[in-house]
Amino acid sequence: FKIFYTTLISNMQISDVVAVEKWEAFLKVSEFSNIFSSPDMISAFENSSGFEVYPLFAIENDIIFAAAFPVLVKIKTPLPEKYSNRLILYSTPVFEKSEKGIEGLKIILSKFRAIASKKALFGEIRNSESFDLPSFQAQNSKWDYIPYQNYIIDLSVGKDNLWDSLASPTRNIIKKGEKRGMQVREVMPEEVDTAVDLLEGLYKRKNIPFIDRSLFSNAYNLLLPKGLIRILCAEYENKMIGVRISLQYNKTIYDWFAASDNEFSNFYVNEGLAWNSICWGIDNGYKIFDFGGGAVKGQEYGPAKFKEKFKGELVEYGRYRCISNKTVFFLASKFYELRTKKKK
Repeated sequence: FKIFYTTLISNMQISDVVAVEKWEAFLKVSEFSNIFSSPDMISAFENSSGFEVYPLFAIENDIIFAAAFPVLVKIKTPLPEKYSNRLILYSTPVFEKSEKGIEGLKIILSKFRAIASKKALFGEIRNSESFDLPSFQAQNSKWDYIPYQNYIIDLSVGKDNLWDSLASPTRNIIKKGEKRGMQVREVMPEEVDTAVDLLEGLYKRKNIPFIDRSLFSNAYNLLLPKGLIRILCAEYENKMIGVRISLQYNKTIYDWFAASDNEFSNFYVNEGLAWNSICWGIDNGYKIFDFGGGAVKGQEYGPAKFKEKFKGELVEYGRYRCISNKTVFFLASKFYELRTKKKK
């Protein structure tokens, strides 16, 4: 990683570079570590177009006490970059449960805000665990809480118990794809682009800007050798009709991206792929299937209704958002809504 800054605040040093071995050792003993705080995933973002990574390590006497890995996501719009980009922390910050860990965390949160204010329309922490930010950040009024919910499936109960917990209509549609000739398998390296085509097609249909495709090829190349990614596809008569990408880390499967071909909606591709991923996790000793997000509490959202079918636990880890200029944010958000609104 390029050196972005090194600042000394009291005895705690904030740096963007540490040895990978020390980084990985810190994650093994720290609360909240997950795939989005791993060196491999951060490298995938770092090496992809349309992203800038700002690793933040709080260090004292060569010991890491806290860390966070915000990613500047560049969205292509006619607006200036600052009003299109967003700074995203894809997981809860990682820190040691100690006075020094909390000191480091507070400094990291302040630095996160400073980067967001300079580089992006807003900054957002997408919690992967229950995390009470106000208790760690004195100026908590600068953070807006979003009651974002998610579905978590306990894989330790076993395949039979999970299957029995599904509603009868859900079990029936999972079986239909296979009965109609759909096959499920992992993609080959030369098929990654075809899988990403399906994802990009979904975003085009929804008129939502798609992230740079290079992230997927980089993630596949970097994570696959370590068993940290799985790209699953559904196929019918030698045609790829659906794709589901999951990330694996520390006995947890993270559902990342999914899409299917609308022409084959009667195959219930998404249900079949999700169930296959859940069963694979059970067969390979994983404990948790994390659906990666549902909806804001009280709002209707199609993907959340889909995930609800699988009878996971509904959790509200929430998100925290910091906005430096709320008037500009409001205007930019309205512009984004108008730009992405489907034409009737």
